[in-house]
Amino acid sequence: MIKRFNFLVCLVFLLSACSKEGSDNNQDAKEALEALLPIVIDQIKQDYVRNVPDEKLVEGALNGMLGTLDPYSMYLNQKDFERLNEFAKGEFTGIGVQVVVTKGVIKIIASIDDTPAHKAGLKPGDAITHINGKEVHKLSFNEIAEQLHGEPGSEISLTISRADSESFVVKLVRSIIKVNPVKFHIKDDVGYIRISCFNEFASAKLQEALSELSTHKKIQGLILDLRNNPGGTLEQGIAVASQFLDSGIIVDIKSRNPSNNQTIHTKGSDLAKGIPMVVLINKGSASSSEIVAGALKDHKRAIIMGVSSFGKGSVQTVFSIPGYGGIRLTTATFFTPKGNEIQNKGIEPDIIVEEPVNEKEDAMKKIEIPLVLEKSDYQLQRAIDLIKGLSLFQIKTSND
Repeated sequence: MIKRFNFLVCLVFLLSACSKEGSDNNQDAKEALEALLPIVIDQIKQDYVRNVPDEKLVEGALNGMLGTLDPYSMYLNQKDFERLNEFAKGEFTGIGVQVVVTKGVIKIIASIDDTPAHKAGLKPGDAITHINGKEVHKLSFNEIAEQLHGEPGSEISLTISRADSESFVVKLVRSIIKVNPVKFHIKDDVGYIRISCFNEFASAKLQEALSELSTHKKIQGLILDLRNNPGGTLEQGIAVASQFLDSGIIVDIKSRNPSNNQTIHTKGSDLAKGIPMVVLINKGSASSSEIVAGALKDHKRAIIMGVSSFGKGSVQTVFSIPGYGGIRLTTATFFTPKGNEIQNKGIEPDIIVEEPVNEKEDAMKKIEIPLVLEKSDYQLQRAIDLIKGLSLFQIKTSND
C-alpha cells in the first residue's frame, strides 16, 4: 500500500481509478515491457563482472526511470525520505544548499542563510562538478544526497563551475543547521523582512514580524526580501502571500486531470495595511518564493524588484512507501493569478536591478541578514529609495 503526504511544494490529489484502455495487443506489449526490469536485473546478477547489491540495482532502475521525466521526480530511499521531513521542520544536517540534479549535473538553486554553503559564497547557478574529487556524473542521486549531508563536523570538498570564472574548490564543514526562516528589522522608518525559506514556521514567524511592524506608527513602507529563497512547502507559500492580500487568487494549480485543478484564494487579510511594499527577487528565488512574488505582483500589492526568478513552478507530491522510503513525482504546475506559467519562466521583476559583482568580494555575501540595512547591498538600497519615494508621493497626494 502506498501512502501519500504533503511535502516540499506538494499537494496531494485524489486520483480516480484508471480506466482500461487499448486493445489486448497493447496490453500484451505493456506486460512484455514491464517484464524487462526483472529480466535485466537477473542478467546483471548472473553475468556482471562484480557482485552488485539488490538494493543498488533497484534504486538505480527507479532513479533512471523517474529521472527521464524531469529533474524533480526521483526515488527517495529511507534516509532521503527522512531528510525531506527534517528540512520541512527547519533542522537538518549538511551544508545548507538546495540543488537540482539533471543530466549528471548538480546545479545550485540557492544556499540558505547562515549555513556553510552561504558563508562560502556559493551562488544560484553554480554547478558542482566534483564531490571529494569524484565526478558527480558517476554518482547516483542517493549517493549525491548522502555526500552533501554526511555527519556533522565532517569536511566535504566541492569543485564549483561558475559562469565567466575558472573552476575552483571549496572545502566546507557539515553542520547541524537550524533555520530561522524569518528575520526582521526597522531602519529609518522602513521595515525589512527577510524570508530565507518556507519551512513550517515561516508563516507564524512572518505574522510576528508584521505584528511588531504595526506598533511603529511612522513606517513608510516594507521590503520583503525573497532573494536566494529556494522555497519549501506550498502551504507556507500560500499562508505567507495571504498575509498581504485581503482578497483574490494566490495561485492556480493545474494537473494532468482537469478535475484535480485548484484555484487557491487568500486565506487571510493584509496585515501590512496597504503600506508601500517592494519584493526583492533574484535567480535564487524559487518555488514558493515565486508563488508569493507572482501573487503580489499580479494584484499590484507590491513592486517586484531585482532580476528574474529561478522558474521552479511545478508541484512535487511525495508518495510514501513504508519501509522503503518513497517517490517524489511532479503532479502539477503553478500559474500566477493572471495565468502566467512559472515553470521554466520565473517571475519577471517590475523594475530590473542587476546585482553588481565585485571580483574581490563575493556579491552573494552581501545578502546576509543585516542588523542595519547595508548600503553595500545595491539592490536593497534601491528598494529603500523606492519605498521612500512612494511614501512621499502618497503624502503629497493626500495633502493635495
